[in-house]
Amino acid sequence: MAGANQNSVSASIATTSYETALCIIPPQHQCQHIDNLRSLYDKGYSKWPPHINLLYPFVAPEQLPGAKEKIESALASLPYQQSLDVTLDTAGCFKHKASYTIWIGESDDSGSLENLRLSTLKALGHRSTRCNFHLTIGQSEDASESAREFLLSKARLIPGLKFPTERLAILVRERIPGADSSANRMRLWGTVNIPKQSATVISPLSEFWIEQGGKTVDSDSDSEADEANGPTTVPVFSRQIQPGTTYTFNPATQSWKQWVHSGSAAPVPASLTVSSYNVLIDSEYPPARDRDPHVRDAILSQAALADILVLQEVSDDFLSYLLTDPELQECYPFTSHGPPEQVDIGPLPSLRNVVVLSKWSFSWEFVPFHRRHKGAVVATFGSVVGSTPLVVAGVHLTCGLTDGSVAAKKVQAQNLKNHLSRHYPSDPWIVAGDFNIATSSYTIETALKNKSISHQTVKTLASIETLMSEAGLLDTWCIARVEAADRSANFDGDDLFDGEEGATFNPRENELAAATSGTSNNRPQRYDRILIRPKGALRVIKFNQFGRPTTVNGVDQVPSDHWGIRATMAVVTESSGKLASGADALEQHMLNPKQASASLSNTDLLTSTLVAHDMFPSDNEIQSRRAAFDLIEDVLLGPTDGQASSASDVPLIITTVGSYALGVWTSASDIDCLCVGSISSKTFFKLARQRLLRAESRGIRLLRKVEAHSGTMFELSVNGVSVDLQYCPAARVAERWKELPTLHQSDPIFNLPVLSLHKLKPYRDIAYIQRTLPSLSVFRLAYRCIKLWAVQRGIYSSRFGYLSGIHITLMLTIVYKRLVYDVGSLTAADLVTNFFHHFAQFDWQKLMLFDPFFHKTMPRYHRSAREPMAILGYHAPNANVAHTSTVPGLNTLVKELKLADQFLSREAATWEQFFGSPRSSIVNESSNGKADFLYSHDSYVKIDIQYWGRTLGKGKGLVGWVESRCLLLVVDINKALPHLDVRIWPARFAKSDSEATESDYHGCYLIGLSRGANDSKQTSKDDKVAARVSLDKCFERFQNQLQADNKCYDPNDCWIGISLAKSSEVKNLTLDAREWGEYMADFDLDSDDEDEDAEEFDDTEELPATRKLAVRRAPSSSTSIPVSGAKLRPASDVLNRLRWDPTLDPSDYIVGYEDRFLGAKETSLERWKTEQTDDEFIPQHRILYFKRRGDGVVIWERKSRTDLVFGSGASSAKEVKQAL
Repeated sequence: MAGANQNSVSASIATTSYETALCIIPPQHQCQHIDNLRSLYDKGYSKWPPHINLLYPFVAPEQLPGAKEKIESALASLPYQQSLDVTLDTAGCFKHKASYTIWIGESDDSGSLENLRLSTLKALGHRSTRCNFHLTIGQSEDASESAREFLLSKARLIPGLKFPTERLAILVRERIPGADSSANRMRLWGTVNIPKQSATVISPLSEFWIEQGGKTVDSDSDSEADEANGPTTVPVFSRQIQPGTTYTFNPATQSWKQWVHSGSAAPVPASLTVSSYNVLIDSEYPPARDRDPHVRDAILSQAALADILVLQEVSDDFLSYLLTDPELQECYPFTSHGPPEQVDIGPLPSLRNVVVLSKWSFSWEFVPFHRRHKGAVVATFGSVVGSTPLVVAGVHLTCGLTDGSVAAKKVQAQNLKNHLSRHYPSDPWIVAGDFNIATSSYTIETALKNKSISHQTVKTLASIETLMSEAGLLDTWCIARVEAADRSANFDGDDLFDGEEGATFNPRENELAAATSGTSNNRPQRYDRILIRPKGALRVIKFNQFGRPTTVNGVDQVPSDHWGIRATMAVVTESSGKLASGADALEQHMLNPKQASASLSNTDLLTSTLVAHDMFPSDNEIQSRRAAFDLIEDVLLGPTDGQASSASDVPLIITTVGSYALGVWTSASDIDCLCVGSISSKTFFKLARQRLLRAESRGIRLLRKVEAHSGTMFELSVNGVSVDLQYCPAARVAERWKELPTLHQSDPIFNLPVLSLHKLKPYRDIAYIQRTLPSLSVFRLAYRCIKLWAVQRGIYSSRFGYLSGIHITLMLTIVYKRLVYDVGSLTAADLVTNFFHHFAQFDWQKLMLFDPFFHKTMPRYHRSAREPMAILGYHAPNANVAHTSTVPGLNTLVKELKLADQFLSREAATWEQFFGSPRSSIVNESSNGKADFLYSHDSYVKIDIQYWGRTLGKGKGLVGWVESRCLLLVVDINKALPHLDVRIWPARFAKSDSEATESDYHGCYLIGLSRGANDSKQTSKDDKVAARVSLDKCFERFQNQLQADNKCYDPNDCWIGISLAKSSEVKNLTLDAREWGEYMADFDLDSDDEDEDAEEFDDTEELPATRKLAVRRAPSSSTSIPVSGAKLRPASDVLNRLRWDPTLDPSDYIVGYEDRFLGAKETSLERWKTEQTDDEFIPQHRILYFKRRGDGVVIWERKSRTDLVFGSGASSAKEVKQAL
């Protein structure tokens, strides 16, 4: 016996080497759930297979042949009666100093593994020792209970694993010479077959753990050694594309089953909706469930229901809860991940997972990124958009605003782009999810100032946007925004910074977002996006948000820290492709995007330059204008004495329009106010005058009443702030005022007279612009930049045929929206650069400028030959805002645009160089271009004005009247001398030593004349004489026209002269910013023809406490003569009488009217056009007289108040009878 024991001991082989291992490896096809977790949590993944160690440490590598032979001999000689099946159906953990190791094992110890271990140890000459057989799943992040229970809960969700033990695997560590220890891995040295218990053929074992590992390991330690020492490295996970299993709900079994592709194609839908929602995981373990019902309700709300739903931050617990809901099972019968709590499905891989649900079947794959737990779920839908598959990628990029996290985001975006481009090059894509890209300019600039990020990171953020744009991906929110299809609740405010519009993560409104804001500085961010690459198959038609707070029992409930988003797209087929809304119009407005140079791209430098030029109002100016508007509102809406009851019954709305409403005003801007109510224009202005005059002690001064083309207007001064007040009679509009911005243009509420629509147009257009601009802050900054340039270069005044605020607004809006549609988000510098680049090359002669996102087809506007420039607004009536443009003015504008484009194209150009040194105020900014103007022309036409009256209203009226006539001279000179460059400076000049006095004002306007750049012909002496004669004739005609107007020109208090001056005679002139006259409220408030016209067609009601409405008489017969009245009947009545009275012949009458450029003209009554869309349309307020063709008798004249048709004005009934 002693000898036998000695032989046994002498034959033993030491089992102390960590270079080898003897283990059991489960079948690979049964390890999917295990490897999904191991790839993320086990640092031994890709170094070790999923395994159960029998002996580790094992024998030295050089002793492996002998050890294998002994083990095989020992196992072959044992008669196994019991089953050798292994069942892994329980989970447990080992505690280490700094972590836990999570494993799965057998709940019922059958002894089969213990017997195998005993046999092998005995064969090697060792006694049996106790062993805890297990298969390692991973290591917890730390030693906390929550980290342990989180991973342990996932291990418990792994479906029970049962397999027969057919062989033992011998592994040996591979050491690569010269390589880091992290490259070490366990290789298959051989196997030991266990005696067969059936005739089953054992398939060969492959090194699948080596093949599936995308990276080499980070350390030379293996999983088993680390069980004793705790984790020291991050697990290395698979970077290979992982095919996914789609699940479908089976109503019969009330469970989710694996979907098997049937090959049948579903019909192509007319539209496709995609929703994306980050549902928020706010705790690792235990999972918080209090928000689950609210999240479920948000997902199933009408605003969220979609064909495809992409969820982020989905946990095992929440997905199991969600997929057991009957309503969700009906709406979304297909899902990328089944409920983990279903026994045959298994856990989700990560804490925060991306899950795709759909009403249609799909196949999918997981594309891992370079960071753990990050990747994209890429789903493929076979026939949703026709013959080509639709690819939908759900993403959740790395969070945070640090150098590392931003770099990671770019790599992840690049990885996804590469994958989609490589595998789906010609298919339409949809990429939806939480991109975690900071969009708030304030957040980014603050992080840069605090040195939380570098300048390179700022560039990286921009490059991510460029990357997606270059891939052909379009932002559905941007497209919907520019097309007015964004149905999101409008919470955008004036205090938003660039990139904060359309925010989906808003700490200011969402308490959960405020608690998790991290590096967002509590600023709104548009983290969540739905991007599409249409490939001609998709067209965005709507966008909306969901998941906003709801009130339950008086308490606001917030489902998640993100708002959800949904995009609705039309599916474009071959039959519907030609009907794509706005496609033709978009093709006519193609842009060639251009990026601003690096020296111009700094938004802070652009802003500081504009601040230096006084392009931003001060805090005091902001407050004073708010106070001025509040005061006007208080005065006009307040009841008058004795009319409190009646006035309160009259709906009256006061709002702002123009630059103030758009938020682009400067210190030199006035406030344009529009009142809308149910009373007539005449009644409103009488009532307004009474109240305004009573409020003079509060700082309100009524300067004058202006009869503009858009109707009557009051010019006010409210504590030094200039205010223009207009009124629109529209009772139904006032009653539904809050709905107005969102009402469709075809709504019956807009069945109003043309004059009322004209007055409402500025408000409706601005409301549409604000609702469709992707970023108001970017637009406002770019607007101020362009306005400063236009003022400096002397091309900011529509009265002189140049640009105005509405020109810049429309031009900039169109360029901005088109750029966002094509390339995505952009900075103010990019927008300004593209503005100049595009319009410097725009063909104004052939093309009309309009917004193709509003006008889906070519607008019904007939451009006349007298309109060298056509810019159309939005709502009816359709009119050219550039109707005052002239050929010389357009030439000047194009020249300046090209110069600006050339300058900004320089690599080293800066904003400071572009704008020059700042002036003391915006009024003097034009001095930069004024000097060029005074020295760049050969000679100048000088229009002198002298005024010695005292009334400010009359002085301003004189100046405005002369300015409105200056274009007549510019056009006349251009026609007479087309070879000359003609340019008028849009401001009044005065001598540098002149001072304003109480009795004398003297100024002049200058028109520069120089030879055209293309005129190379030698000019003879006779040519010069002829040119001077033509010029003198132009001067004479112009001066005669001015002096013949007795209404505006009074030789008793003013004088106007015109002459030709040399450059030396005008070079010392300075700009005159004086007000001509003193304030005296002595203007006439009698109504004129326009008031009469408006009253006849107003949708109005008189004040209840005042007199009854006048009733218009029925049309009289041709033989009766109406009673004469004191007021002159309007031209429209005369026009209708002459046209429709059967006793009168329209061909026998002539209409005399005032042409804007040529003065008084005549045309036959039959040729007079009343439709605004006609080329020859002329507003009726320009009609001067009607006369009979046969005898030349003037039957109606505005100036002399003659009316031989109705007997109104200064005519008597007897004169009417004799005339007719």
